Amino acid sequence: MRFSFEVKDCDLQGRIGLISLGGRRLETPCLLPVVHPVSQAVPPSELKSMGFGGLMTNSYILSARRKDEALREGVHRVIGYDGVVMTDSGGYQVLEYGDLGVGFRDVAAFQAGIRSDLAVTLDRPTGYPQSRRVAKETVDYSMDNAVATLKEFGGAETTWVGPVQGGLHLDLVKRSARGLAEAGFQMLALGSPVQVMQNYMFADLARMILGAKRAAPYSVPMHLFGAGHPLTMALAVALGCDTFDSASYILYARRGRYMLPSGAADLEKMRYLPCSCPSCVKSSVKELLELEHADRTKALAVHNLHALRAEVEACKEAIAEGRLWDLVLERSQAHPRLKEAIGVLSENQEFLSQGTPALKDRGLFIRSPEDAKRPELEVARRRLARAARRSAPKAVLEAEKAGPVVRARGAPSGKQGGYDLYRMHPVLGAYPAELEFVYPFAQTVASEGAAGEWKAKEGLAALRKMGYRSVEAAGARRRVRSRRRRKGGAPSPPSPSARSRSPRRP
Repeated sequence: MRFSFEVKDCDLQGRIGLISLGGRRLETPCLLPVVHPVSQAVPPSELKSMGFGGLMTNSYILSARRKDEALREGVHRVIGYDGVVMTDSGGYQVLEYGDLGVGFRDVAAFQAGIRSDLAVTLDRPTGYPQSRRVAKETVDYSMDNAVATLKEFGGAETTWVGPVQGGLHLDLVKRSARGLAEAGFQMLALGSPVQVMQNYMFADLARMILGAKRAAPYSVPMHLFGAGHPLTMALAVALGCDTFDSASYILYARRGRYMLPSGAADLEKMRYLPCSCPSCVKSSVKELLELEHADRTKALAVHNLHALRAEVEACKEAIAEGRLWDLVLERSQAHPRLKEAIGVLSENQEFLSQGTPALKDRGLFIRSPEDAKRPELEVARRRLARAARRSAPKAVLEAEKAGPVVRARGAPSGKQGGYDLYRMHPVLGAYPAELEFVYPFAQTVASEGAAGEWKAKEGLAALRKMGYRSVEAAGARRRVRSRRRRKGGAPSPPSPSARSRSPRRP
């Protein structure tokens, strides 16, 4: 099967992409709901009508319960779904119940035989907590099976997905991801996040994702096992995860749990249904509670699926608008441990800036100290380091906002009162006024005291360190130009450093 991955838009490390698998396509980021191959609370055909372009099912359970039928009819016909189907190897069952007594060849032959679109090679999840010795064993076992599968079954129509293991041992995660990419896998999947998330270790989750992403080529899409919750979706997307799978929608529903963007609530303790999905529009809390358990489970599962899909679409729209950072920060307010993960993003500012466009259509907001670590500011800081050069003996700092800078042709530099004009940015400090045309110097809106704003006296001190003989401040009322304008002189176009550049892609 011909596999391709096209990136259409990006922000931070998140990207809107298109995975093509023969005649089937999958737009990312996307959630693949996990479907039990025998007991289906929500029929796969209904999932397709809800907008889910792919799903995941377990090849081990399918082999144990419907093997002959699946090999004869194919996985799509057996589960009743014509979209992209990804099959798991049974690695999660190994984590839960121990060794299942199957080898890589049996698992791979069955997945290829049922014509899975995407198939995970036989792995052994690291889990949490695990010693380094055990973690290394899981990495070696998973790597050996993955390489052997690709060598023996690489010619099948199925696209093989390499499972990245290592858990919280980040050097092992990096080695696993790097080895799988070098072996030729076109798609990777990061394993063992479920127990980390169940323990609210969101900062560790972020480090695991970053470890795998840094070790893999940008062109290789990354799947995140068991990560279907609205609370963490934006964070995972921002760090570079393209696809997810989860059975959370049905597991939560069976326990009477109602998904919200900020978490989940017990239906029995709710008074209202703050959603417009079919389950919520047609019912009330009281009516749902009066249903038989099976019917209530189905109704809650449908709602949870809509909540998950809505969050995925919110991530896509945030990428398209260039405000994925804002969405991540908004979601981080829902839980203190989730906010800890923002510190990990700040520590990896330069890596996140590689996927952040240099030019955006909207202003940049500084609302908190965390916003001062935005990747856009890292890009601007590097540009400022190149552009801030002394060309006259005098510098004038315009501390208040003024109009655009106009330069006259032929005006002398450093003579007859010539000076370099600077303006103030709340995070970046003094910058050459010519950069007013460059994002985000004049496109930043900051709330007072949000990011430890630069003050005029600090800007003046920074200019003095650049070696100017004279440095002075000017208010907005005193109109200052960087060069004296001769009579009849026409303004020249902005300097090359001030011209807008097209969005940079990694």
